[in-house]
Amino acid sequence: MNAFLDGASVFMDHWRLTTGILVLIAVIILPILKSALSTGSGRRPKPDLISTGIFLVLFIFISILLRLAYVSRAVFPLYFDSAQHYALIKSILNNEGQLLLNQPTTNYYHLGFHFLTAFLVSIFHVDIKQVILILGQVILALIPLPLFFLVWHATKSEKAGWFTLALAAFGWYMPAHAVDWGKYPALMSLGMISFVLSLAYLLSRNKSGMSGLIHWVLYGLLGISSLLAVFTHSRTLIVFGIIFLAWVMVSWWGKFPQRQKSIAFIAVLVITLLEVIFIQRQSILALLFDPYLYKGILITALVLLLTVFAWMKYPRLTLICILTTTFLLGSIFIPVTWIPGYRDLTLLDRPFVEMILFLPLSLLGGLGLAGFEEKSKGRFSWSGYVGLLAIGIVVTNVFFTYDFYPSDCCVIVGNNDVAAMGWMANQLPVDARIGIASTQLKVMPSESSEGDVGADAGIWITPLTSRATLLLPYDAGFDQQIALDALCQNEISHLFVGELGQTFDIARLNLRPAWYRPLLAMPGTRVYEVIGCKL
Repeated sequence: MNAFLDGASVFMDHWRLTTGILVLIAVIILPILKSALSTGSGRRPKPDLISTGIFLVLFIFISILLRLAYVSRAVFPLYFDSAQHYALIKSILNNEGQLLLNQPTTNYYHLGFHFLTAFLVSIFHVDIKQVILILGQVILALIPLPLFFLVWHATKSEKAGWFTLALAAFGWYMPAHAVDWGKYPALMSLGMISFVLSLAYLLSRNKSGMSGLIHWVLYGLLGISSLLAVFTHSRTLIVFGIIFLAWVMVSWWGKFPQRQKSIAFIAVLVITLLEVIFIQRQSILALLFDPYLYKGILITALVLLLTVFAWMKYPRLTLICILTTTFLLGSIFIPVTWIPGYRDLTLLDRPFVEMILFLPLSLLGGLGLAGFEEKSKGRFSWSGYVGLLAIGIVVTNVFFTYDFYPSDCCVIVGNNDVAAMGWMANQLPVDARIGIASTQLKVMPSESSEGDVGADAGIWITPLTSRATLLLPYDAGFDQQIALDALCQNEISHLFVGELGQTFDIARLNLRPAWYRPLLAMPGTRVYEVIGCKL
């Protein structure tokens, strides 16, 4: 009975927090939504606008409902990044925000998500981890929304807008898989990017149809949103630069004779294809295409087929999307050497490009569907059902391939780990120095290590217990004298062995009972005291 009541309490907390977040977002989004539905609609009947708005709200509600399944199975936010986010948010809540802004380290350059989460925690008085988990899923549900309006206004096809929405939401397992990596700031930046792009397109297409006040209000909103996007994730600035460059090049391309236009388009396709082939041959970088060439191959093939029709009807927008894709892929090879303290840094890294590729692909799919509708109008009796068929393919693909639950690849905290950290907070001295497992992070083309990162639940010890931790290789040979000497030199007093992830080898620790004394033993989780230094 108690377990049932606890489960019901957690469920109600989730929905209370989710509802609160949606209400706050609605206060900001609904006026913009109303403007987007009405601007440029011409003589579209008002009932259509009302029904479209109702269906959009229903889509978001269903999307959030499905994505909350993730929260129901996540003990903690996943991967090592999430522990850093927790620590930053905790520092902000402890009035250390100014200190964070002055920090030059890599941990402090994506603060938008952290300040928003801290704000929500202070309003709803709930646990930071819970807000991180739920806010991440709400952001995922909202990311595709602006793309609906962009395609709808560009094509005048509501079906194309709905298809774009379906693609961006559920076409591929990216960007949803980003929460498994703990990439919450990057995820939030994707939402900001799609919003800024859609708002910019709306403004460029409807300058004459707006009153002076609305015109300047939306321009101000565009400027503020762009700044917030960069504040949320600094590499958003690179993405904006890439899209702007693609737009400039297409504007220049539009002045060419038709023959030169075709040659330039073919050249772009060839370059993009060569990039794909080259990336596929790199062991580290080949992972970039996993969401789009394996589980997502059916959807990607459909988008590529529709791209032919997108080119026929909307060549400028199509070329902008393709060029953006080309530049995104190329950015992972462009070194950045002018920032001190960074090794092997490139304009964008592989995970970020992998996360964002869904965006141009979704737009190409929507434009392509609208192009097919135009080309087939009056030719086939069934052409009006193509949009429903395309959306049906996405829904069917979701049913068979989409996973709404946390990925086993990135879960590093188990229930026993949580209990162990509670024990450590009460039993270990405050000046304890705890060795935790680490592994090397490799996402750059050079395949060199970007540094050591937490490999199991130990990465959460400092944020949750305020005990100092030191990263040690997960495969360290603790039964060797050299390993003990290193522990003594670094004044490490305890070792933590996690339940999940890449953890220390318990067998090696147990081989040396004179060096390591077990203080806590749970299934898969151990805490040892280092006593060998006292001998």
